[in-house]
Amino acid sequence: MHVTLYFSSPKTSSIRLPSANLHMFQAMLYSLLPPQEADVLHNQGFNSDGKKMKLFAMSWPIASSLPQFGDETVVFPLPIKLVVTTPIESLISGFSGGALSSGTLKIGNNFVECGRVETEQQIANSESMTIKTLSPVTCYISNERDGRPYTRYLSPYDDINEFQRSIYFNLVRKFRLIYPDRDIPGNEFKIIPVGNLKQRISMYDKKKNGIFPIKGWWGKFRLEGPLELLQIALDCGLGAKNSSGWGCVTKCDLQTHMKC
Repeated sequence: MHVTLYFSSPKTSSIRLPSANLHMFQAMLYSLLPPQEADVLHNQGFNSDGKKMKLFAMSWPIASSLPQFGDETVVFPLPIKLVVTTPIESLISGFSGGALSSGTLKIGNNFVECGRVETEQQIANSESMTIKTLSPVTCYISNERDGRPYTRYLSPYDDINEFQRSIYFNLVRKFRLIYPDRDIPGNEFKIIPVGNLKQRISMYDKKKNGIFPIKGWWGKFRLEGPLELLQIALDCGLGAKNSSGWGCVTKCDLQTHMKC
């Protein structure tokens, strides 16, 4: 399910945030949930093969016009919208109901209100579909270099086999969580760039671990594979770090492909 939250303010026409701001939008989303549910989701999530997964994806903020970027800040003109995708019913109702009932919400040091919520169930009805990103798709390999942790972000151009394999196994982990009693669909999975993708880098503030860059790919992809895995891509996101603002996608139908 895609949940779109619309934010504005009666007191200001814009909000100013630091360049590393995705964690602020993520924190606002958690604030919409009942405290105990938010705490469990944030600290425990859902466990798959020893890895924590949140089973929701967050878009980057979508402003009414182009943001203004400074050296260390960004100004978003209001209104803005945020898209959240998840198959978990409690999260759908929590995000939607919390946004509409909370009154004033805080994003960083800014106060906004949610005046509207839209929900849309996007269906994977073909084993081949084109999607576009609402936040960049990222996947990576963690290892060591000179005895220190090192992250290598994968490219859909230079590392296509590793990139595709990483995306596939991530979808499989999500499938196992959602459908623990079902067999993994056996058809081949492919993710193919459509047109020219753009690499996007955003700084993420993880508090105790400090601020670090995350790299991802923005644009359109064609997905080919079992319907069940394509549906999970729409509902849970593609790749890693979905709940932190990466891999949120929307379907491009043939009828709307030129607009998409």
